[in-house]
Amino acid sequence: MSTQQTEGTSERFYLSRDNDSHWYVIPAAKRREWEEWLDIPEDDERAWEVPDFARPVGGSPTLVTFTDPEVS
Repeated sequence: MSTQQTEGTSERFYLSRDNDSHWYVIPAAKRREWEEWLDIPEDDERAWEVPDFARPVGGSPTLVTFTDPEVS
């Protein structure tokens, strides 16, 4: 997945887990869409596919590195 950046700004991301405790890097601008997906019941087929914007971490949040973290 490529991330477009506007000159002088960079996209912000945060770490989140799905309902099966898998970790993902989520664009901050997609927070609401991610949280709505998390609220879909597990037996609903829409919940079976992770949204395209979610980047799987692959087992542990310690695999994610930052250059300029911001805690808000």
